[in-house]
Formats: sequence, C-alpha cells, structure tokens
Amino acid sequence: MLERVRTGQVIVGSFFHEPGEPATSVEWWQEPCIAFTTFGSWQVRSRRGKGEVTPGAVLVTEAAAEHDCRHPGGVDDRMLCVLYRSHVDPGPALLIPQVAALHSFRRSLVAALRPADPDRGEVEALSLALLEAVRQSPGSSPRPGKRSRAVVGRLRAEAGACYRDPDLDLVTQAQTAGLSRTRFVHVFRDVVGVTPHRYVVEMRASHAARLLRSTSVPVTDICFDSGFGSMPSFHAAFRAAYGMTPSAYRAGHVAPGSDAHFSCSG
Repeated sequence: MLERVRTGQVIVGSFFHEPGEPATSVEWWQEPCIAFTTFGSWQVRSRRGKGEVTPGAVLVTEAAAEHDCRHPGGVDDRMLCVLYRSHVDPGPALLIPQVAALHSFRRSLVAALRPADPDRGEVEALSLALLEAVRQSPGSSPRPGKRSRAVVGRLRAEAGACYRDPDLDLVTQAQTAGLSRTRFVHVFRDVVGVTPHRYVVEMRASHAARLLRSTSVPVTDICFDSGFGSMPSFHAAFRAAYGMTPSAYRAGHVAPGSDAHFSCSG
C-alpha cells in the first residue's frame, strides 16, 4: 500500500497490484480495513460473504481475515484504504453499497489527502466518522437523536469559546458525556457539516485572518495566539482556508490603522 497518512488511530493510503501478480490470490489486512475501489472491479469471497467489489461498493474486512480474490479482468484495480490500528468492530457486512453518505466520506478523504502535507487530524477524524457510518445498516443513515444533538450543541459552544486553547479536546469531553470517539465525530459531522477537528481549525484560521488584517503583530505570535501548536500546522491550515500563506494574505489586506497590537497572554 502507498501510505499517505499514519496517525495513532489509522493508516490511510492507496493500494494497487504490481504488474505480473496472479489474477487469483488469498489476501488479508493485519488491521480492520474499509476500502473504496477507485478503479476497476474484482470478486471477493470470505466467511463474511461474497460479491463483486466495484466503485459502487465499499469493502469492509476484519483484522487478519483471509479473503479469496479473483480478478478476471486483470489486476489493474485500485483502492483507497483506511486501516484502523486499534481493535475496532467494523460491523458484520463484507460489501456495503456506496450510498450518498459514504460517497461523501470518500470525496472528503480524497480532498483531505490531496495536499502535499495532509492534515493528519482531519484525515483521522474523517476515518473515524467513516467507521461509524459503515457500522450502520446499509442504505440507511439515521439522524442523531435529541440527546446526541444536545451534546454536539454544547461542545460546539465550547469550541466557540475556547478554540484558542491548543489543549482543547472535544472528543474527551464527548466521551465524558457518553458518546464514543467515533460516534461523536460522526454525529458532529452530521449536525454541523464538518468534523469537530475541522470546525476548530477553521475557527482558528478565521481568528488568525482577522489579526492579520487588523494588526501588525508578527505572524508567529498570531499562530500561537490563534491556538495552533506549530507554524507548519498554521501555514497548512491557513493555506487550505485562504489559498495563500499568512504573510501573503496580510500583504493583500493591509488596512488603515493596522499597527495595533495585542497580548498573546489572553
């Protein structure tokens, strides 16, 4: 597999066969895996079931579970794979129709992996939310209940008040409220439209943009005042949000009276 992102929770990358590999083989992943076929099709059989893996289906496998693979049209298929490094239950299905919700996750993952230096936190959050979506019944995506929505609303307000705190951890707070990590990320994305990680990053980027427009404070100070833990993460997030570096953004948005300063302590 061509690995693109590795975190404490997931490994995400592209898988493809090398020329000359046999059209029939026994394959397995060491970790639970969710895979989208991005090109081609092939046949799979395991103790969980059998069927044809196409771009319209999502393949779900257990850790170290063998499956027989047949490639009658040749081994030129390609997949986007998400491997889960902790012991997780991916659900009972081997193949799941790629309904609109799963197709949305695929698009979001592809977009998150596109930069030369992907946002690892966002890729992990999307992968965990994908796991929760796959666990649900194929073709159905029940809306979050009243209690889950209340937790999301409270933590969304918490993010609005504390996004400048680099130690802000919405997932831990959600777990205290009774929502697992994967469930919280999935529900938050369903209610708000983005993962909690992306929501906080976007708020930090917006705060930094305001300071760049209205002050002459050094970019490094703005980075840490906005809640970013490092300059590389700040530059990557700001470029993703505004299409340019913080310095270039400041140069194009010089405003009268922009020599104001602020204190990084508050």
